[in-house]
Amino acid sequence: MLQTKIKTIRILSSILTIALLGFILLPKISSAVEYKLDSLETIETWQINQDINDKRSEIQELHRQIGIYQKNIYAKQNELSSLSNQVSTLNESIAKINLEIEAAGLEIETLDLKIENTELKIDAKENEIGDQKDILAEVIRSLHRQQQKSSLLEILILNDNFSDFMADLNRLESMQDNLFEGVASLGEIKLALNNDKGDLESEKYELDTLKNILDGKIGTLDGQKISKFNLMAATQGQEYKYQELLRQAKEDQRQIDSDIVYLEKIAREKLNRQLQLDNIDSDGLMWPVPSQRITAYFHDPDYPYRYIFEHNAIDIGTPQGTALRAAESGYVAKARDGGVTGYSYIMLVHADGLSTVYGHVNQINVSADQFVSKGDIIGSTGGMPGTRGAGPFSTGPHLHLEVRLNGIPVNPLNYLP
Repeated sequence: MLQTKIKTIRILSSILTIALLGFILLPKISSAVEYKLDSLETIETWQINQDINDKRSEIQELHRQIGIYQKNIYAKQNELSSLSNQVSTLNESIAKINLEIEAAGLEIETLDLKIENTELKIDAKENEIGDQKDILAEVIRSLHRQQQKSSLLEILILNDNFSDFMADLNRLESMQDNLFEGVASLGEIKLALNNDKGDLESEKYELDTLKNILDGKIGTLDGQKISKFNLMAATQGQEYKYQELLRQAKEDQRQIDSDIVYLEKIAREKLNRQLQLDNIDSDGLMWPVPSQRITAYFHDPDYPYRYIFEHNAIDIGTPQGTALRAAESGYVAKARDGGVTGYSYIMLVHADGLSTVYGHVNQINVSADQFVSKGDIIGSTGGMPGTRGAGPFSTGPHLHLEVRLNGIPVNPLNYLP
């Protein structure tokens, strides 16, 4: 009976020790839960937020100016085409893209500031978690020390009011639960902040990619300048010669479209026999060049020559002379060499009603009625104004890629991996 009582007393004395230490440390715990940035960090955070707001204002102004240039470009595209109008459109486009690049740069700087601000918050929360862990460790250490010398406490307990003591124990238990929950919740907050930082870094990467695309567009516009210089030289600045060049380009495009539809029907019969003979199955198209940088999209509203013909393709920015590979196995339906001044292209017919057209080709390595396998080199890319196969309306080195389904142009991005 005496041993049981002593054992009970020792357990209660340990709990009382926790209670006493809890009352002593309670103000420290409360202050840890309400942890705030110190004055220096607060000033830094305020300045970061101020810089973010300033940059947002600059970005809004740039987008307003971009909108004005875009309206001017669309207005000129709906006007009668002329040399002077085309040059004016080019200048508007260059100014617009320069502003887009500047806006993208500001967006990147803004995200950098947001990331820095988030890192400050993460550091603050880490300090908060560390403080509460230190407090908890001190409670445990003190408990261990008091367990080694509990005789005085045993005496106090034997002569104290146990109902009051049990009320204090209940309050202590609640406080301890709150302490552990606080540490756990801070860990969750830290994880959330780290996730936020990861999201911001992902956005920064996306904006870096956007800036690279816009830089590529500047290169394309530089190519347009060369193209316009060549046009001015070919027409000697005379409007009627320019209009004749436009008429010829439209007629060439109509003839190309007609040839593609006719030749596809013939080549598809040969293809079906070849596929059955070789038991070849299609596993989808591949990118015909290593680059996947799109400089003009399918039916792109910003395509500079929409007044001549609709852009039924995607333009893939790639250096002049890049190896051009067959996007899928098939028959060569057409391999047209337009020479130094004309437009060159290759057309392949594939299974499942698909065909591909590769434009502005600088060199052709295949011939009509030839069967090629997926990945075979069929030529090399071009597009540099004034070079072989580029044609009179090229915007710089790139591959013009069309995909057709049963003879009808479709968006190539819906078929590429």
